[in-house]
Amino acid sequence: MMKEKEAASSAEKVSLHPPFEKAKFDGLVLVCGECQKRSSGPSKLTAKDVRRELKSTLGKERFRLRIAQSSCLGLCPKKSIAVAAAASNAPPMLASVRDDADIAAVAARLSNPSS
Repeated sequence: MMKEKEAASSAEKVSLHPPFEKAKFDGLVLVCGECQKRSSGPSKLTAKDVRRELKSTLGKERFRLRIAQSSCLGLCPKKSIAVAAAASNAPPMLASVRDDADIAAVAARLSNPSS
């Protein structure tokens, strides 16, 4: 019982000190912008298209996530774009997006992280 009180009080004492601040979102989705530039990259899919489609597919859920384009994520899939996601309530995720069906699958996983 005493340990529980100590853990609770130490959790309350943890605060962010400058230069750190509390984020206004729960997760971050990164879409690789380098994949589309590679010669083995997708021919018709761009990072901007993936970001736009994720935002529209996620709907209201996207407000708790930040979706941003990044430099190389290190996955480097052939004929697809790498997507990485990290949220406070789910383990990190990497995906290779080739088409709209893959984008829908990523969006479904992001909106329901327990699956």
